[in-house]
Amino acid sequence: MDASRSPLTATTRPTRCRSRIVAALATAALATGLLAACAPAGGDRPSAGASAKAEVALPDTVLGAHARWVIDAINGTEVTPAEAASHLSAEMLDQITADQLIEVFAQLEPQSPWVPTAVQDAGDQAVITITPASGDALDLQIVVDGDDLIAGLLFTPSAGDRTPSASWSELEKTVNGFAADTTLTVTDVASGDRLAAAGEGSAAGDERSQPSGSMFKLYVLGAVADRIAAGELAWDTALTVTDDVKSLPSGELQDVPSGTTVTVQDAAAKMIAISDNTATDLLMSAVGPAALEKALADMGHHDPTLNTPMLTTRALFQLGWGKDAQARAAWKAATAAEKRKVLDALPTGLPDVAATDVITPVWEDGLDWFTTPDDLVAAHLALQKMASTDAGAPLRGILSANSGLGDLGATWSYVAFKGGSSVGVLGGSWYLERADGRAFAITIQGSTGEPAELADQATFFGQVQDAIALLEKE
Repeated sequence: MDASRSPLTATTRPTRCRSRIVAALATAALATGLLAACAPAGGDRPSAGASAKAEVALPDTVLGAHARWVIDAINGTEVTPAEAASHLSAEMLDQITADQLIEVFAQLEPQSPWVPTAVQDAGDQAVITITPASGDALDLQIVVDGDDLIAGLLFTPSAGDRTPSASWSELEKTVNGFAADTTLTVTDVASGDRLAAAGEGSAAGDERSQPSGSMFKLYVLGAVADRIAAGELAWDTALTVTDDVKSLPSGELQDVPSGTTVTVQDAAAKMIAISDNTATDLLMSAVGPAALEKALADMGHHDPTLNTPMLTTRALFQLGWGKDAQARAAWKAATAAEKRKVLDALPTGLPDVAATDVITPVWEDGLDWFTTPDDLVAAHLALQKMASTDAGAPLRGILSANSGLGDLGATWSYVAFKGGSSVGVLGGSWYLERADGRAFAITIQGSTGEPAELADQATFFGQVQDAIALLEKE
């Protein structure tokens, strides 16, 4: 599962493109990617404020280096086919040639120089707004796989070009118009008042659940903190990565040699900041099923049986996209006891699931982790309460390492975030403290049987940015 990876797909209207190259590719995690590049219409028309926007730094990571290479290429740096191929994953090269990618770059060069003016970094995926000398800004969505190669690339009109919602009612209307079933909630923590509630299932007390993807890792973190408080685990306890616990990306630990050790705190940090799946499963193994089920109840989930037994990320890959179609078909109707038997029978060793297999939604078969907006808000508040104890002291730092939306400015003194995605699933959850002391929680969850309906993550998460802007005036 992945913190913020969504299906990357071609969503740009043909009228805004002079030409388009589209190639399907499988990302290294849970979504199918499409690469689409188009020169913005009216390339000789100055973009409002384009030249006034300041260039921002790219992440000092492998992803940042790839993004710099892409930006240099669309700014006219010569790229050979061999060089282009060296940046791309095998799955991507199966669908688009190096020559085609170079052609995409050439289509964007007339608007150069392009500069990065905003970055939303989620570890192995980012949305980078690039602004040209003339014309409209684009959002460059880029995904890096477990081999540190580009596994997803998408250019779309920048979400910054859209008109932000000026009121809660406008925000709700926008979300209600999404093709995918989507809920968005904004809650005042002190009063419990819901300032915004869009989509079916968004009202306070509504028990209609949606798949949450990697947001379930909040409960894993809670179970870890609880075991530490009980003296059964410590933040510096060493955990050993084995073939039996390795999952698929997102993350890094799936690539380390078996036998590598990592502390509980380091694994927890990776689980939240970069949504490391192997780190998650390592922690789940360390605390055990009973602690995970206890965490669901203790942290306020309205119906823990929906996630009992709790799937590991590895088990989701094996059941959702593995070879045992019979087990997959039987999962949704199985009892908890029957599900435990299915999990116990899953193969050991490295998972025999390829990233290229992960292309169809499985949440409708009950293969995900299910929550309501109330559940997610309660989980965040429970973790903040745990963080006030000596045993839970590292939690605030772990939860705030990645805001999911980049730097939100001085108005916000603290931002905790966990996002999630799977094929046909996209979401995010935030706990925010304003500089004046008020605290708020925001959730957004989308699900669909048609992954393309959740392709434009910049617009999807742009609604959260609008909500935060409205909160600054609240």
